[in-house]
Amino acid sequence: MSPAILIPRQITRQLFPAVKKLAPLLNAAAFTNDGILRAELTCRAAVATVRREITAASAVYVTWDVRGRCRYVGSVHRGAPTAVSNRLAEHHQHRTEGGVRREEWVLLTVLPMRVDASPPVVLAAEGWAARILSPLDGVAHPQIDLVRPPAVIAAAMGT
Repeated sequence: MSPAILIPRQITRQLFPAVKKLAPLLNAAAFTNDGILRAELTCRAAVATVRREITAASAVYVTWDVRGRCRYVGSVHRGAPTAVSNRLAEHHQHRTEGGVRREEWVLLTVLPMRVDASPPVVLAAEGWAARILSPLDGVAHPQIDLVRPPAVIAAAMGT
């Protein structure tokens, strides 16, 4: 793992409500003993960096620009530890948006899901994260069920 980067306070403030809401669905290893999201889950949004530093087979991910604004919220559930970096590579290779994404998406935060999270649970988590973070890019986020917040979904999974 490369030296830790300094996560801008603005990003930490924006992430807090999303992490708090999604906590019942996230992998417990994503948190410190104090219940704070591990700093090493945010890194430069470069495919090689993410591949080297992040291992998550199932996650919600958030990209940030140089001003600390949330650019994109997505999710992945592929079963391989390189799932997030593989998905980022697909974003970067997009025919029309790839170049802008490589330039604008400077940092990436990964919220690893519980190992028992099914694809519909991961999509629900993405929907909640997008609702809270209001990303500038991307509008095709999963619909959320307001009567089934993450805590209810987690209880149904068996906490």
